[in-house]
Amino acid sequence: MRRMIGGHWALAGALFFMGMQSSPVEVDQPAVCFKCHGDIESELSSRYVHQSFADGVCSNCHNPHASKHAALLMDDASDICLSCHGDVAGDLSLETTHLPAASGQCLQCHDPHASEHTAQLRSSTLDLCGGCHAQVQQWPSRAVVHSPVEDGDCQACHEPHGSVDGHLLAQSPPGLCFDCHDQDQSFRQAHRGYDLGEANCAICHDPHAAGLKGLLRANQHAPFEGGDCEGCHEALASTGSFAIDQIQPLCGECHTTAANFATKQHHHILDDDRSCANCHNAHASNTGNLLNEEQSVLCMSCHFNEEGRKSKDAYVTHPGTDCSNCHSPHGADNAKYLSSEGTDLCLRCHEAAHDASHPVGEGTVDPRTGGNVTCRSCHTLHGSGWPKYLSMDPQMELCIQCHRK
Repeated sequence: MRRMIGGHWALAGALFFMGMQSSPVEVDQPAVCFKCHGDIESELSSRYVHQSFADGVCSNCHNPHASKHAALLMDDASDICLSCHGDVAGDLSLETTHLPAASGQCLQCHDPHASEHTAQLRSSTLDLCGGCHAQVQQWPSRAVVHSPVEDGDCQACHEPHGSVDGHLLAQSPPGLCFDCHDQDQSFRQAHRGYDLGEANCAICHDPHAAGLKGLLRANQHAPFEGGDCEGCHEALASTGSFAIDQIQPLCGECHTTAANFATKQHHHILDDDRSCANCHNAHASNTGNLLNEEQSVLCMSCHFNEEGRKSKDAYVTHPGTDCSNCHSPHGADNAKYLSSEGTDLCLRCHEAAHDASHPVGEGTVDPRTGGNVTCRSCHTLHGSGWPKYLSMDPQMELCIQCHRK
């Protein structure tokens, strides 16, 4: 009898919900949602409002009852965004993609409801870009600032999601530059009359900000500063061509010490004739040693690019210290281009690190390797979840790697 009654109620319940499905109840979505989420209602008065939010159709993005995703989203945030913004999906198939967009982190840059900034950006473009690209924060304080930077209009030159050109440029230079800068008589006079119709303007000019007039980079290569273009561009005098057949041998004629690093057991990208230009600007730079970027930015452009790594900051050891303090940038006989091995490298700065603690160095054997205990037996070179860059939990896990009795 109880089963029959239970079955009766189950059938009645099913019919009830079927009735609901066939005659859905009209709900004033924003009014219902704002009963609890009143803090969001005020965003409707923002300058830029997401269309679904403005239309009061919260269920376009959120499930009102339950979800496997945060904020009761109907799906992953990136999938929801791309369902309407199909043009962005196309950008993500291009050669160069912006990491937040490529990893589906749309909400890292955009507010899903509303913003005072165009495209519902979370903050002004300079502040937003400067949150990841630290060098952006330095540009407004320089003596000469490129007008798009001064106006906070990064998108005048860069695509925010993807591009066919490097650095997410809207197009390759000099075409990008010539959109604003005419190749008139004054332009030709400033460039000694040479045809720069196919040149990369950024080789001599900083596209963002600099300390010299014309956005010229301050640290200039001696031949460039002296106007001796023909000193390196030998074909220029006879053919008017800036072409250089082999850059590395040319640089080695003057920079013999750097060229000698090619004989080291580990030599840093010195295997092709453009190796020098991978890191150095042959004309002018804002940094020492004519580097293309500050060391932390330059080195990180190649290193720690593993898939899924969203933040490189955690892998920077000794913030504020140049990479070349520990690594020899051109070559070394030590692995990872370290300038010395064992404890010598670390003890240059940490002279008394283990005077009253765990012994290291000659005579202290690491049972795992049979060699001497070095700093790297316990500490990592780059990044760690533990204090002092320890490789494991120092409470026990690290110690029992050697001390098992």
